[in-house]
Amino acid sequence: MSKFFYLDVSLEFGDKKENQVDAVSFKNYIWTAIRTLFGDFGASINVDLLKFNEKSIRGIIRCPAQEYVKVRGSLTFCGKIEGTPCRFLVHQSSSLLLSLCGNSRTYKHCCKVELPELEPQPGLIFPNGDINWNCPCLGGMATGPCGVEFREAFSCFHYSEADPKGSDCVDMFKEMQSCMSLYPALYDNKDGKDDDDDDDGLGDSMGMNVDSSSQAPIEPTSDKVAGDTGSTDSKPEN
Repeated sequence: MSKFFYLDVSLEFGDKKENQVDAVSFKNYIWTAIRTLFGDFGASINVDLLKFNEKSIRGIIRCPAQEYVKVRGSLTFCGKIEGTPCRFLVHQSSSLLLSLCGNSRTYKHCCKVELPELEPQPGLIFPNGDINWNCPCLGGMATGPCGVEFREAFSCFHYSEADPKGSDCVDMFKEMQSCMSLYPALYDNKDGKDDDDDDDGLGDSMGMNVDSSSQAPIEPTSDKVAGDTGSTDSKPEN
């Protein structure tokens, strides 16, 4: 609990005339009102004037929390000081000084925060033509156990001037596929095809034609031939 209480107080005179009241006089008027109600005991109450406006004869005073009721009562019942009709108006009171600085009726939002405009995020290719290896679209392929092979193959295709584009990068893509086959947990082959089929599909997607003549033909085995021709069970001859 706070040790002090704060009051926003103004003074009005009954004659409606302009009365010149400075900070010292304003504080003396408050002491006079407390002494009038509580006598010498009221004179011992410590009241501090924190802020004062001479034009409106209004100020913020501070008093001990245990003396708040006495101070508030003295200001409320005061009707005359030194023979002059007057009254004190308590506009606000609080144990927190900050709460007297404004209210919901007079508050105006005076602070405008301007956030800087977000810079456009670069895509896969920078404006200067370089490759953005940190692009999320690569799915982390540029890093990891086969990151070097991937970057070499992708760079080769990106900067390739061959016709068709990337046809001079087939060997690099095969090295990349060979590396990926060593890490099936990271580079899972979801379509169930073997590595050779993946190489052909990768080459097709890059616009490259893989020369199938470089692959050795697969000779069928006798078991496979027999399976292809089919065999039926014949009844034994009598």
